[in-house]
Amino acid sequence: MGCIVSSMACCVGSAACGCISSCCPTCRSSTTSRIMYSGILLLMTAVSLIIRIPGLSDKLKSFPGICKDSEQSLIPIGGMVSCESLGTYLFVYKVCFPVACFFFLMSLIMIEVRSSKDIRAPIQNGFWLWKYLIVIAAIIGSVAGMPDDFAHPWMIIAYIFAFIFIIIQLLLLVDFAHTWNETWLDNAENKDRSWMCGIVFFFCLNFIAIIAGNVLLYVFYTKCDSNGLNIAVITINLILCVVVSVTSILPGVQEHNPHSGLLQSSVISLYCTYLIWSGLAADPSGCNPLNGTDEDGKTSGSNIATTLIGIAITFFVVLWSVLQTSSSNYSQKLGVTGEEGALLGCTGTSSDGGDENIEEGKPRVYDNEEDGVAYSYSFFHFMFMIAVFYLMLVLTDWWNADSTSEGLKSNSFSKTSLWVKITSSWICYLIYCWTLVAPAIFPDRDFGYT
Repeated sequence: MGCIVSSMACCVGSAACGCISSCCPTCRSSTTSRIMYSGILLLMTAVSLIIRIPGLSDKLKSFPGICKDSEQSLIPIGGMVSCESLGTYLFVYKVCFPVACFFFLMSLIMIEVRSSKDIRAPIQNGFWLWKYLIVIAAIIGSVAGMPDDFAHPWMIIAYIFAFIFIIIQLLLLVDFAHTWNETWLDNAENKDRSWMCGIVFFFCLNFIAIIAGNVLLYVFYTKCDSNGLNIAVITINLILCVVVSVTSILPGVQEHNPHSGLLQSSVISLYCTYLIWSGLAADPSGCNPLNGTDEDGKTSGSNIATTLIGIAITFFVVLWSVLQTSSSNYSQKLGVTGEEGALLGCTGTSSDGGDENIEEGKPRVYDNEEDGVAYSYSFFHFMFMIAVFYLMLVLTDWWNADSTSEGLKSNSFSKTSLWVKITSSWICYLIYCWTLVAPAIFPDRDFGYT
């Protein structure tokens, strides 16, 4: 928290920066930069959620000068945006578009940056006020001037990158599950056996949620006549849950990967069950109880629960990649792992020289990347770009942005999202199983999680 306060203070001015930062713990610039970029994602998500509040467009019409179709206007030129467009999925696309472009450009600019001595490094780790102002101005410009027909090709691009993000999200969740289980097992062996009770508790809690979730899927998503696909998908998911759970405790797997266990498999199975539910909740067929019919007789619907859970998982994964300092190969290969040290990269004392060169009253965020960057700047921004695409689809319930004008005005579901999520869940199980059996198949290789 101190890193965030310190960085935000520096956005306001040097006086506030020095005053507030002096009360905060010492922080690495590599950590504060990643937190501040996460703030841009949070800003985009907050704006998108606010404009989706039911009845917002009707409320804004009563305020003069806000929208083009306000009841009265105190501003001669009126507002730039139609009130009727607020709350639509198209509006969310226009908010997310400039943010994705921002991270794409940053990814290109930061290619091959090796250390903070590079002339481009200050662009990565500074100018926060200008970055936020640029993003906000770009969002306003996109909302006011972006044509509606850009949504269909933007949706196709988003589906491709969202699929990639789901796989990366799985890798980071696997990393989290292994790190969690390994840390608590070490605590149970070296400190207090009560840590083992915590592992058992969360394992049981996860599997209760998995069983309950699959039972509810059977109850609510198999009522239609053409329910063969739904039954098959849910049944396969249950079978795969059992397969990964049994595999994780096989003697051969335990011999080469002693930290593997039911806690990790329960985390992965729960995530994959969520993907199945999220896919079925976006099914445009009559088997989806969330579906309704609009005035034109088209299938439409919205599921705020899957949206909020999807957002929560995404931000958890993003923050995990930003803040964790595990030496696990998953995050290192993704280029987003932090340097060794305290969890947040902030300490009251300095074991790496952080406090030695800090004068009283000066910012307590110091440069720790003079000899080499702590993470790949370019890949970091690429990951955030595809996270924007994924969040955009989650925020719009994986909307089917047809190229026709009628499709752009409706909030219809897409069959593509159903298969993207189902396929992703199966790939998730496959990747996790590989992390279990790979050390046994290739005992001479170091996979970083044993």
